[in-house]
Amino acid sequence: MEIRILQGVRPGSDRLLEQAFRLRHRVFVDEKKWEDLRKRDGREVDQFDGPQCIYVLAVERNAVIGHMRMTPTTHPHLLADVHAHLCARPEPRGPDVWEWTRYCVQPLKRGRAKWGDVAAGVQVAAMEWLFMHGVRDVVVEYNPKFIDRHLEMGFEVNLLGLPVEMEGEQVVAVHMRFDFNTLYQTRACLGVPGPILMTECIAATA
Repeated sequence: MEIRILQGVRPGSDRLLEQAFRLRHRVFVDEKKWEDLRKRDGREVDQFDGPQCIYVLAVERNAVIGHMRMTPTTHPHLLADVHAHLCARPEPRGPDVWEWTRYCVQPLKRGRAKWGDVAAGVQVAAMEWLFMHGVRDVVVEYNPKFIDRHLEMGFEVNLLGLPVEMEGEQVVAVHMRFDFNTLYQTRACLGVPGPILMTECIAATA
């Protein structure tokens, strides 16, 4: 498995990104039954996909098996423009705050642990990319069970509102903050032996 970072690409312009859209449809529509996202072409693409996004892809034998979308909150994004009802207090926004969304792994590649190798690689690579670009804050909408998992990794987790049921699942909006110690602890928790995107020199001096 390798991690690929896509940036500055538009839907329809990249083969791997098109595979990622199909993986998203398989996971969020076919598996999780989010019917509002169903598309005839089997591609889960929304108004927030575009060249402003960073796509973190796990690739194995030229097939996308894991995905995360990262969007700067200076642009339109899911929490602000669709799920604002999840926030009981103002959502942090700015060039140093990014949103994580559409985090998914191909079903057969998940493993039995809380975090399989694919999910771990995508998580750590996303953190490393942001860290290298001076970003330490993310907003996320996810199942509340992930709060304890991120606290275990060393994230500072702040609720933006109370959990709300959406598509038959509890969802909460959170603001999470991390630093280099968090990144180091996350690698240890997830069994990632070393840097994925960062060089050893950067990792040692950050």
